[in-house]
Order: sequence, then C-alpha cells, then structure tokens
Amino acid sequence: MSKETITVDATTTTEHARPRRRIPPVAFGVLVIAIFAGVIGIGMASGTFQTTGRTTSGGGRVAPQGESVAEIKGWMAIGDVASAWNVPLPEILAAFDLPADTPPATALKDLESDQFSVSALRDWLADREGSTP
Repeated sequence: MSKETITVDATTTTEHARPRRRIPPVAFGVLVIAIFAGVIGIGMASGTFQTTGRTTSGGGRVAPQGESVAEIKGWMAIGDVASAWNVPLPEILAAFDLPADTPPATALKDLESDQFSVSALRDWLADREGSTP
C-alpha cells in the first residue's frame, strides 16, 4: 500500500491521516447548558449570585433605610417604608385614599391603583421631606 501526498489549501496530509473526532451537536448543547447551570448553581451556593435585590449577600433582608426615596422598590412592604421615613402608616394610607385596614406587610406593588403608585409615593415622600423642618 503506498501513501500518496495530497495538498489541500497549502497544507500537506496523507490519505491515512486520522479523522477528526467530532462532538455530536446534541451532546455539545447538553454540555453548554450543564456548564451554564453549574456556574449559576455554584454562585447561588456560595451566596455570590442573586436573582433579586431582596436579600443581602449574607442572606439578610433588605429594608429601606430612609436615606433616599430612590431606594423604594415595589416589593417592599408599606409598613417598612413608613417606618424608614418616620411617617405614620395611616397618614400614607389617607394621602393615597387606601383602605385604613391595609396590613403593614402589604407589598407596595400590590397596592398599585389609579390613586397609588410606587413613583407617586416616592414623589410624596420627597415633597414631605422638603417641607419638613
């Protein structure tokens, strides 16, 4: 058996060269998804990956601090916002025509209506801070 030299695109090879091994496309797809999910899983297990801003990297609950109205988010409880800005809850409820029996643990996003929105609450608190001595 003789070996013939074949030139393809300025490279030299022989007829008896080993064929390239190929990963089947399905196996490659599964491998990519497994690596992607593994990276996220490791990040979540180590506490460095979060899907929301509701907890700190140490696992503690994020609550408004009353420093800036920009920190108010829709998932926050209306009672937490009232406490952080030292505003009585009934005053907030009355300002936006919300039911007086609204529980303090109610998320702001659950109170959204024509009379109330998170951005309207931010504006109201900012105006109130500006008018308070």
